Amino acid sequence: MQSLTAEDKRELCKDAFQDISSILAGLRDQGLSDLEIFEFGKSLIDHFDPIKMENLKKESDYQDALFREANDL
Repeated sequence: MQSLTAEDKRELCKDAFQDISSILAGLRDQGLSDLEIFEFGKSLIDHFDPIKMENLKKESDYQDALFREANDL
């Protein structure tokens, strides 16, 4: 797959912004409050944050190791 140019990335982001804005406006029209929409958007950003994802994976691996150790006792 070819690497995207800066212009391609700008166009993709512009299209994504328009799509996301339309979806969020639809949620508001269906009765969700601005705060609920904001919290939802924030959770999406957190979900795709590579640093947070890595930290969650480390925490999950640590919890799994503790669980295995507890089962071995």
